[in-house]
Amino acid sequence: MEFNSLEYALLLVVTSLLFFGAGYRARLMILIVASLIFYAAWNVPLVSLIVVSAIVDYTAGRMLGRTKGEGWRKALLALSLVLNLGLLGYFKYANFFLANFHELMGHAPGEGQLLDIVLPPGISFYTFQTMSYTIDVYRRKISPTSSFLRFFLYVSFFPQLIAGPIERAGHLLVQFDHAATRAFQVENLVGGGQMIVFGMFKKVVIADHCGRLADQVFADPSGFDGWTALIGAYAFTLQIYCDFSAYSEIARGSARIFGIDLMRNFDQPYLTSNISEFWRRWHISLSNWFRDYVYIPLGGSHKGRVRTLINLIITMFLSGLWHGAAWTFVIWGLYHGVLLLITALVGKRVGERLGGGGLARALGWFTTFHLVVIGWILFRAADMAQFRALLGSIGQQLVGVVSGGGLPSPEQGLFIAGLFAFLGLSALDRRHRLLERIWAAPIGSVVFATALIVTMLLIGVPDGPAFIYFQF
Repeated sequence: MEFNSLEYALLLVVTSLLFFGAGYRARLMILIVASLIFYAAWNVPLVSLIVVSAIVDYTAGRMLGRTKGEGWRKALLALSLVLNLGLLGYFKYANFFLANFHELMGHAPGEGQLLDIVLPPGISFYTFQTMSYTIDVYRRKISPTSSFLRFFLYVSFFPQLIAGPIERAGHLLVQFDHAATRAFQVENLVGGGQMIVFGMFKKVVIADHCGRLADQVFADPSGFDGWTALIGAYAFTLQIYCDFSAYSEIARGSARIFGIDLMRNFDQPYLTSNISEFWRRWHISLSNWFRDYVYIPLGGSHKGRVRTLINLIITMFLSGLWHGAAWTFVIWGLYHGVLLLITALVGKRVGERLGGGGLARALGWFTTFHLVVIGWILFRAADMAQFRALLGSIGQQLVGVVSGGGLPSPEQGLFIAGLFAFLGLSALDRRHRLLERIWAAPIGSVVFATALIVTMLLIGVPDGPAFIYFQF
């Protein structure tokens, strides 16, 4: 069930009406039923995986709360992690490892070499969410919940089930109790509706149109000149941000209607001036997850410079692998790991030499943005050959520009100007809180929302692709 569908709108409206007309326990059940309907619309049998994951980690949490011996507690944690990672590994990575094994053995592609596996939507997200609960209980950061209903809702809550944000139990679980006992609040409906409308606008107007352009370029890199290849890379850069941040906005807006606040998952990441800052503001819930459950347990930055750099590379390698079962994702993760390593080694010294003023920040932003764009080419490419073809075409075009020729066509220049206008508006919004002020103004918010809806109806992509991160 897509967020940008009539079915989802009906589910949200009906669930809201039933929720605010029911009592405490019934409210939790209504949200659980809505979550099961939402996921079953994708694949009914795969609902069982969410149930299994919830039972495993609820039981592990209860037993961790009762067990005193550290050895037994470690064994319980290990069992929980093995079961969750086993599910994730089988459904997401089994065929990837099998294909690479057969290639390593020199076997020709043939029938029966790969398994007939359907990738469960959102499995990377809800397994990480349930594991964070068990780990936090083991670390005694939170107490285990005694209610399986509340825990199952924490695992399956439909607004953020498929693509996050990856919430911590300490933040989300307690909110279910508050939401289930509070009366309906108009402010939550208005605030949630504003998030949903703006998220839908970013998805169907910006992301989906950019996606069509990017798809054409990436489908045949050799068939376009360097400027078109660059525009394809820019288009995907804009698409993936607007697509994923749109999902997060719609998820947050849907949850807000019920009085539940999900964390902000994006904080204008394309305005950052170094890669480290980019990762603090891109997909924040996942970045924080890898920081707290991978990077810091490996030793973080407290075991010397060499160990710190190794920890960075390992963390980003796993982050790349998390995104998909393909070598392009692995190399993309390592690419960002190397950039983080370079930033940690020389980033501060470069800033000091440039004086740390406006010029240094501008150069840092321009460099960081285009390093991210190169990464997105790798992320989107079908294989390394396609990545090299696109990057080579762009490089040749830029060499031609330096040599005094090969300027973009008016249409190409217009798209590039539009991209940087989008980034400029984002910078103004961040500095002056423009969007927040518009939504806070009674008349201004109505006019703005109406303009967004009319624009969606006029030029929005009616049958656009699924949200990009649904495949992860």
